[in-house]
Amino acid sequence: MSSSNNDNKEVSNEHEARKPRLGNSTDDDAVLSKKKALRKEIRARINKELNSEIIKTQSAKVWEKIFELPVYKSSKSIGLFLSMPSGEINTDLILTDAIKKGKEIYVPQVGKNFEKCDMELLKVVLDKKEAKDDNEIFHKKWPKNKWKIPEPPEDMPISIAKPGDIDLLIVPGLGFDRTRSRIGQGKGYYDRFIARMISDETPLPLVAVGLQPQLVETSIPVADYDRKMDMVVLPDEIIDD
Repeated sequence: MSSSNNDNKEVSNEHEARKPRLGNSTDDDAVLSKKKALRKEIRARINKELNSEIIKTQSAKVWEKIFELPVYKSSKSIGLFLSMPSGEINTDLILTDAIKKGKEIYVPQVGKNFEKCDMELLKVVLDKKEAKDDNEIFHKKWPKNKWKIPEPPEDMPISIAKPGDIDLLIVPGLGFDRTRSRIGQGKGYYDRFIARMISDETPLPLVAVGLQPQLVETSIPVADYDRKMDMVVLPDEIIDD
């Protein structure tokens, strides 16, 4: 995704996906251009500073903090992402913890139409053997999508998350800043999902998680459709104000 052609496609796809919700096109184009440059910078830093052992160590520190949050302890259902093969926080620890504590888990399904940029979260339905298997987390046997991320198998019962179904959403991202702004990979999956799930009548706590190189000390460029996180949890700190 770091090549010139892919970067141009990324901006084009993001612009097309956002277009109906944008205001001044000149201002929006400027934001998209700044995001494109920032994504390059963050990806370069991730590639330089992270390896599998560092990811494992930093991931564990993040989940230790999450496990102590009142909003996690009290949640009966959580939205969780399944990790990319590399360059991202590993979610295996929190998946295991959530299963042991009897929480309902919802995970993303993008499906085969990747350019549509729509995502649903599906409730994980495990049989008794899968739920008790301490040797292997359920998603290890699941099929993988275009980005090598596991997705629910076709034979799993379909239960799509509706507003009010999820008590806590754990949000991934490419980068975060100290104002709790987030920049994603450029497709807008989470922006659209969050917009569908949240209303004045249906709040949804948004807790973003990331690794230390993903913290941006400058301000992330934002547009009207970008939503701030309620909290950003990193290996060495929690940003919540």
